Amino acid sequence: MTKSRIRSTTSLLIERQKVEDADVERLRDLLTAGGGLSAVEAGDLVRLERHVREMSGLWLPFFVEQMATYFIWERRPTGHISEPDIDWLIFRLGLDSTGATPSTRALLTILSEECVDPPLALKRRLDALSGARARRERQREVAAMLSIYPLAAAHAA
Repeated sequence: MTKSRIRSTTSLLIERQKVEDADVERLRDLLTAGGGLSAVEAGDLVRLERHVREMSGLWLPFFVEQMATYFIWERRPTGHISEPDIDWLIFRLGLDSTGATPSTRALLTILSEECVDPPLALKRRLDALSGARARRERQREVAAMLSIYPLAAAHAA
């Protein structure tokens, strides 16, 4: 197993349940110091994304950049991501159990856009996320309409 340059930092942040701007900069510095992201470090970033909800505004672009670079540009063949990698990512991000965050949604979108030929599993996952978002938006619209028309809300119940 490859040693992680960021393991102690990510563990501390998970324990603290908060990632601030300075934390993102520290992670960037640690990762820049030794070349590209390793598979273990990619797992550490995913673990941080999955287990901490209070994230710095710098987190989303940092996370997406690091993960897209790892999966698309630092591995061979360049410009491709494999079905097993997508399966690993979806499982590790907990998309089936906890759902997507803005960062995971952005990551999947960027992976799809930067891939030469995005895998079917990635396309399906993005389609499912788009459908779920559209359903939530429709539910909010209906709720807003019902709050405007209280009598309609009473009849709907």
